Amino acid sequence: MTGSGLSIVEWRPITGIVPPVNQKDWLSEFKQYQQFPEYQKLNYGMSLQQFKEIYLWEYLHRMLGRFIGIIFIVPLVIFYLKGWISKKMIGPLLLIFLLGGLQGFMGWYMVKSGLDKMPHVSHFRLAAHQGIALLLVALLFWMMLSISHPKKKTTGVSTNLLIATGIALSLLVTQIILGAFVAGLKAGFSYTNFPLMSETIFPPANLIRSESFLYNGVVLQFIHRWFAFTVALSMAALFYFAQPYRELHIQTKWLLAIVILQIALGITTLMMQVPIVLGVAHQFVAIIILLVMVRILHKQVYVYSS
Repeated sequence: MTGSGLSIVEWRPITGIVPPVNQKDWLSEFKQYQQFPEYQKLNYGMSLQQFKEIYLWEYLHRMLGRFIGIIFIVPLVIFYLKGWISKKMIGPLLLIFLLGGLQGFMGWYMVKSGLDKMPHVSHFRLAAHQGIALLLVALLFWMMLSISHPKKKTTGVSTNLLIATGIALSLLVTQIILGAFVAGLKAGFSYTNFPLMSETIFPPANLIRSESFLYNGVVLQFIHRWFAFTVALSMAALFYFAQPYRELHIQTKWLLAIVILQIALGITTLMMQVPIVLGVAHQFVAIIILLVMVRILHKQVYVYSS
């Protein structure tokens, strides 16, 4: 959203830790950036100061990724050597670490797609980059819940509730992927009124036919805005089937409330032409919804008791 994702045109996992420290270094980085389509087609004439601003966002993003890896692997090694981690946990923890490494690679693979002919990253690679990040969040949260709430015998829950949970989670993941496609194609700017798209519910026929489905930002925006209500209905069904189980019923009530808030936030973000603060808030609330869903599923699998 800050237009900074293509500002660093090399992937240097080790030496990239050191930022430009003087005017010569900054001019060298800027000169490299000028060789690529984003500068030539979108930002031609950009000043060095403007370049520094977008560079900083991307640099901080990459440094945060490195920092997360360090604060994960260093304690893991120490805890393992001291015998503070059970052997059955080593496999899942190493898997999470490898996924973190894959996430870093996928980030560069995504950026690389915007350094060729068109100054835009592939929305497929963007969705994969986001998807791995959310998978990491979900796995870490699941592991945290498993440690704090060891598995025990339960009375179980109904098949209908389990099915409703699976459907709701699947629809939520689909909606998140659609959101990544819309963001990658910058389709959020195509129509910024609601519920209409300009003066009609459906986008114009010529725009529908202008691109194939998975590359058509207008069509994907239309689907993303209305698919949200399908997700909300699935959450309402989950709330209904959770009624006999007090704790799950409370959690699904909050879940439904957050989903309604997310829809309102999405509409507001759209109509205000995607300001950065609202765009980030919209993404953040999506993560909250995912984590609540993970908790609800974990309750059913691990710790639920009536």
